[in-house]
Amino acid sequence: MEVMQKIGAAALRRTVKILLFAATFLSAALLVATFAALTKDGGSKGGGDGGRKYNILIIGKSGREAYLEQIFMGAQSVSKENEAAVSLYTGKSNAEEISTQALFNYASYLNADGVIAYLEGDDEGLEAPQKSGGQPIPLVTIGSYQPNLPQLSYIGTNFSELGKITAREIINLVGPSQKAILLDADSSDDANHSNLMSGLLNALSSRPEITIKTLQFERASSFSKEDNLRQQLASEEGLELIVSLAEQNTILAAQSVRDLNLSGKVKIIGFGDSDDCRSYFEKKIVTELISVKTQDIGKKAMTELFEYLKNGYANSFVSAEVEVLKGVKGGGE
Repeated sequence: MEVMQKIGAAALRRTVKILLFAATFLSAALLVATFAALTKDGGSKGGGDGGRKYNILIIGKSGREAYLEQIFMGAQSVSKENEAAVSLYTGKSNAEEISTQALFNYASYLNADGVIAYLEGDDEGLEAPQKSGGQPIPLVTIGSYQPNLPQLSYIGTNFSELGKITAREIINLVGPSQKAILLDADSSDDANHSNLMSGLLNALSSRPEITIKTLQFERASSFSKEDNLRQQLASEEGLELIVSLAEQNTILAAQSVRDLNLSGKVKIIGFGDSDDCRSYFEKKIVTELISVKTQDIGKKAMTELFEYLKNGYANSFVSAEVEVLKGVKGGGE
């Protein structure tokens, strides 16, 4: 009877091992299938250089793709000197958003040497990516800071100071009417956005004669946003200044001012580092362009990763640089 019990226990252990192996294999297969679909849909970029010593992944949600493209370009510009292949993964697979945790899991599956991750405000309770042996993969984060997540460095912007910079430019550019429309970002529940608004409004509190009307688009469609802004431009007598706090709203403001033939009459303080934003600035439709030097963030992230990989240390917090591009106060195409 005792022999039969031992045989039964051994068989049970073998069965459990087989089931665990099958579950692990299935999980890995699903992960690979998910990212194969992502790659097919154009949500990945770079990588594939087998001659490089290090494999670095940049990851983030699909809504951050334009921003992360700039991070990728900055990181890639210093990849050769660090013997690194850099890959960018963002987007949706089969029309479903890929979670940050799934992106971390994929980095673990690839046994990446380092990860640069854009984190959202709701990215809580994440398990950091790990090597196959259980060692943590060096992680540099941007976006929202998550204090409970093991990370080498966080590269961020002083958003309160960014708000003060924006307020200073409003004071410099607002005209005799002392009126401006503020196009708010779709992130009113984000701590970074709250700090930006707090810095901006506190700085403007010393100038009560300046009237700021805030447009909050929430999650309206692009058409609704454009229609709303056009109505405001048509109805606000003496309006001379539009202030945008987000890249997409900068483009929206520039298109609306151009289409209504208001270039040179209504000034725009824009925010963003994309080619589109810079194009509107160069055409003098956007009067001033405030931007975080995004490609520089990619370079700094690589610096911190390789300080750690080669020397065993990194800076815990790195400040991203802000620049203000100033043009003439009028203009048009």
